[in-house]
Order: sequence, then C-alpha cells, then structure tokens
Amino acid sequence: MRRKFSPIEIAIGILIAIGLIVSLRTLFIPILVLGIIFLLYKFPPSRWRLSSFSRGSAKGKSKKGKFRVINGNKDSKPDDFPKYH
Repeated sequence: MRRKFSPIEIAIGILIAIGLIVSLRTLFIPILVLGIIFLLYKFPPSRWRLSSFSRGSAKGKSKKGKFRVINGNKDSKPDDFPKYH
C-alpha cells in the first residue's frame, strides 16, 4: 500500500533540498579540491605516460663489490686524549 505525502511534508522536503543545495554551494570548491587530490592519489600522473622502453635491464648489469673492512690507525691506548677536539 502506497502512502501519499501531505502538502506539509512535501514543503518541508523541498525546503530541506534547497537548504542542502545552498550549503553545498559554499562547500563546492573544497569538495572539488579534495576530490581531485583523491583522484591524483589513486591514479598518479606517472601512470598516464606510456613507457616505450624499460629501464630495469640497465640496472641489472652493475657489478656488486665485496664488502671489506678497512683497519684504522687509531692507537689502542684508552687513556689518551683525542687528537682533535
């Protein structure tokens, strides 16, 4: 069974809609800016470009060196003052 709205309910609904439209008009620019920031976060501009070549193959050719410890020339006497202060 359908319920019909009374004229007072329709008037209140129209006033609520007008109030929401007016309040959203003042918030339109911040909502737009936040929406653009969210879209740029989800779809960054680097995805828009088409890559014609891969850069990963050039990095694979580098040779990794062996880790070495270089012995220093510090004296083993703990009572000495530092050379530079």
